[in-house]
Amino acid sequence: MKTCLLHAKTFARIRERLKGLEHKVEFIVMDEDGLFSHAGDGTIVHDIRPDIVFGNTDVWFGDHARDFMIAVLKTGGIDWFQSSAAGLDNAALISVGKISRLYTTNHTQSEAMAEWALWQAFDFLKRGPQHRAQQGDAVWNRLEMREMMGSRWLIVGFGSIGSAVGKRVQLLGGHVTGARRSPGPADGSDHIVPMALVKSELEQADIVLLSLPLTEETAGMVDAEFLAAMRPDALLLNLGRGQLVDEPALVEALDAGRPAFAALDVTTEEPLPETSPLWRHPKIAVTPHDSAVTQATYVRADETFLDNLGRYLAGEPLKHVVPPETFID
Repeated sequence: MKTCLLHAKTFARIRERLKGLEHKVEFIVMDEDGLFSHAGDGTIVHDIRPDIVFGNTDVWFGDHARDFMIAVLKTGGIDWFQSSAAGLDNAALISVGKISRLYTTNHTQSEAMAEWALWQAFDFLKRGPQHRAQQGDAVWNRLEMREMMGSRWLIVGFGSIGSAVGKRVQLLGGHVTGARRSPGPADGSDHIVPMALVKSELEQADIVLLSLPLTEETAGMVDAEFLAAMRPDALLLNLGRGQLVDEPALVEALDAGRPAFAALDVTTEEPLPETSPLWRHPKIAVTPHDSAVTQATYVRADETFLDNLGRYLAGEPLKHVVPPETFID
């Protein structure tokens, strides 16, 4: 009998899909008050020793994420951890990876994140801020706008998110250049270039999207030199990590007129302090790292877990396994 720990809201959402596993898996849930109990009879559990853990947005965005992670780390070792996230740059998740025999990720949030990129791009091309300002002032003044058709995108970090964005942009008539380490064609791109050539591609891009992980090589890559190489009418989008961008350099560049605008779903410090100039800058749109927060994203993450759970119980290889050496210091 295996023991699986997950959030009570998650269990309620997938309960019907778990029928038939009663003799294979015992489910322990954490509720909204941070209490742990048996999913079957509600008995409180004090000593949690799960074999399987599903960490997802119900946990991360709840009031007791810390309690959940402490409970997992106190075990000293688990057999399999399924994360609803794709990234591995969170210190707590890295700690969990170190004590997990198997650690698997999830890449289905890219669909919602791709829509965020299109939303911000359309708002920029159709001059949303200016139109809203005119409406507020009751000003009837026609503004010349730009089209997605024929727009040129540079997507830096062409993984699942980049591909999801690229496919949509292509359907709308845009041109997509993707930058990544591995060569060769990729779905959603018209052209793939190595990361070393990113700066040489900036002068051609109407929209530059960051969708790559934070590493020693990528930290601060969008610096004053990078921004100066962008077009004065270009848009910068960041769906990766806040630390990819030198934020003081970004503010200075926007004030100088190059690029034209920036939309950020991630920032160096999160939550973003109220005193940050990013909040009120007229050429910056900020969202609170919620581009993937949709009900459909939750459901797709559940599907990833259920699929892997079936594989796990059948002794089959899991999907999206992170190599153990990834977590070695």
